[in-house]
Amino acid sequence: MSNEPDEFFLYVSESEQALFDVLDALKGASVDAREQQIIWADGAKLSIEDTARKIHSASDAPLNLVQSHVVGWLEVIYEPEALNEDQMEEFEQLIELWITPYDDPA
Repeated sequence: MSNEPDEFFLYVSESEQALFDVLDALKGASVDAREQQIIWADGAKLSIEDTARKIHSASDAPLNLVQSHVVGWLEVIYEPEALNEDQMEEFEQLIELWITPYDDPA
């Protein structure tokens, strides 16, 4: 093995790196949609902003990109376990209400 960075990582965009950082940091995390908190694997319960700041502090990625990917994780990636259809519908509605203030005005 050499000390040269893997060629793949030479071409990773800033946004992609922020996404990788968010995904790595939120492994094992869960969500309390009613309380609008991300529950980290260590038990910490943080808002979207606090989660983004925590990830940003350990990352080279800009805070705005990290926060955007945290919102995306909530909206698209995170899947709660053991919810029936009605519970899942309610969960999705709560997530939508939570992330609406973060929607881009584009």
